[in-house]
Amino acid sequence: MAQATRTAFFSVQSGVGQVKALEAAEASSQSALDANKLGYQVGVRINIDVLNSQSQLFDTKAKLAKARYDVLLGGLKLRQANGSLKVGDLT
Repeated sequence: MAQATRTAFFSVQSGVGQVKALEAAEASSQSALDANKLGYQVGVRINIDVLNSQSQLFDTKAKLAKARYDVLLGGLKLRQANGSLKVGDLT
């Protein structure tokens, strides 16, 4: 029981760190996309640069959504492991 609680706690802590890192990566990817769009408009970038940065942004957004889901699920597992999970937590 204690080992499951400890594992769930560290999983949530790790997930929160990953979410923060991915939020920073999302902001960076958005900036790169904006810069590539501007570069394309003024003629110093090609369309594939814009498409690649857009693809990177969408990939980062998908990873961020998954990480947020994993943190929520980890929080539920933590509550289950320490015996404080309630029906209201699932809604």
